[in-house]
Amino acid sequence: MSLTLSDDHKDRLALLLTQDISVIHEFCRLAGLFLQQEVNPRVFSSAANKLGVQPSQIEEAIQALVFLLNQSARTSVSKEEFKKLVASLGFSNDAADVLTNTYVENDLQLKEYLKRMGVQVPLYQNLEWRFDILVGSRALHHIAEPLVTLQLTLEKASLTDVSDTNSEIQITNSNNKVERFLLQTDPNNLLHMTAVLEEALHESRTHHSRRVHRHLK
Repeated sequence: MSLTLSDDHKDRLALLLTQDISVIHEFCRLAGLFLQQEVNPRVFSSAANKLGVQPSQIEEAIQALVFLLNQSARTSVSKEEFKKLVASLGFSNDAADVLTNTYVENDLQLKEYLKRMGVQVPLYQNLEWRFDILVGSRALHHIAEPLVTLQLTLEKASLTDVSDTNSEIQITNSNNKVERFLLQTDPNNLLHMTAVLEEALHESRTHHSRRVHRHLK
């Protein structure tokens, strides 16, 4: 296990070390909500009043917990390794169980969160093409100029809107945005683009590229 936390993150998590299990459960719930969208600031104030601390301390503790979950998912920390990690931070056995269950239960949300925090790449949806030949013009009566027209359709997923009302999570899914691009080129340029894309695809399969990809996952 290669995951380590800075002293700053440990200090922010220290607020949770002395709390009851019910409070740990609530922080885990808010962390799960934070993975989908930032928590309403009023939630921080409400929790701060109950615990007798500043709202900024609540927010920092949740952010530190989310960071712990994200980094664990990014480095593929196992369930057993995660429990050992939180136990080494000073959490009780019961609190470590709650945190570990949160890590396991939010596996899909963590992966989606990491994707959203990375580069947003549109998804391929469709490609339509047409082949035309210009056989004459006013200036030139006998020519043969081929052209390829492409219509590329890409899909850009909208983020899910999440709100916290009366301690219940409400989720609203927006429709995905579809964009169409009209491209026109001659066969020589199309062959060149094809060669460049094939070269990039070949490079992505090399040992070096796979090693970089595993490091970034």
